[in-house]
Amino acid sequence: MVSPAPTPPAPITALPVAEPATEVRTSDGERQQVVDRIHHAVGEGRLDLDEAEARVAAAYAARYRSDLPPLLADLPAVATDGPVVGGIAPAWTAVWTSIVWRARTTLLRTPVDVPPTACQCRSAALLALLALVWIAVCAVLGAVVVAA
Repeated sequence: MVSPAPTPPAPITALPVAEPATEVRTSDGERQQVVDRIHHAVGEGRLDLDEAEARVAAAYAARYRSDLPPLLADLPAVATDGPVVGGIAPAWTAVWTSIVWRARTTLLRTPVDVPPTACQCRSAALLALLALVWIAVCAVLGAVVVAA
């Protein structure tokens, strides 16, 4: 018995090549940055609540990065070198160092350009604590004397 001739393989066709994406998708962090800028503009009085609500909804609905800049186009860029309004509070150590620095320059007439050392800050804290204890002792003794 003669076997039939093998059929030639089907021609290989090229798979459709996906075209490169022209739009880059936006991330949750990028959306949140835009929403934060919109909220900052509301705080400055640049946007009213209705317009801000519409822009926030559009920001959260944005799919591509190119959808975000039009939401901020009529708002000024955030200034990073100007004074910070409502910024983050300084650490207590920075506040204490500033107080010690001011007291040193006022009371001891030390140079302004030399910041206090850590030892000077500890000494000032100890002196402030001793002053508070002294005031408390005097208040208690005064109350005892007046009551007697």
